[in-house]
Amino acid sequence: MTGLIPAEELKKLQKRMNRLMEDLGLTDLESRYLEEMQRMQKRMSDLMDEVEAASEKGDVIVPLADIRDTNEALIVTMDVPGVDKQDIDITITDDELSVAAERKTEKEVAEKDFHKRERTYKKFERMVKLPVGVKIEEAKAKLADGVLEITLPKEVVVSRKRINIE
Repeated sequence: MTGLIPAEELKKLQKRMNRLMEDLGLTDLESRYLEEMQRMQKRMSDLMDEVEAASEKGDVIVPLADIRDTNEALIVTMDVPGVDKQDIDITITDDELSVAAERKTEKEVAEKDFHKRERTYKKFERMVKLPVGVKIEEAKAKLADGVLEITLPKEVVVSRKRINIE
């Protein structure tokens, strides 16, 4: 659920619902819509609790991955914005590629009579099943403008023979 609707938008929507109930006079017990509006209001509160709890846990972001299959290699690209290359861990097994990264930022604002320091921490994790065997020792990776590109040379097929149907 997190990441789909920004928390600020949910808060605005909840405030609007509360005002709507008051404006329509739906706060008195005789209203036939009161029960339904209260259920909606409860659900909005539950959604807000979920969003706030998720942001406190520091959810893991699963970046989208593109896999290009050429004759020579698999090329995997994924977005990891704001991550330095020393904060990325790439692991390859026989049939799986695993990428884990951390983005840490610290911003400090100092003005007249005002001082603020903010820190953010995001974790990226993605596992990709590899459709073919790769040469693990020849794998290469590069990071440019927040895009990670991993080149995985394919294992060479020793021989390939076409069989004709009689």
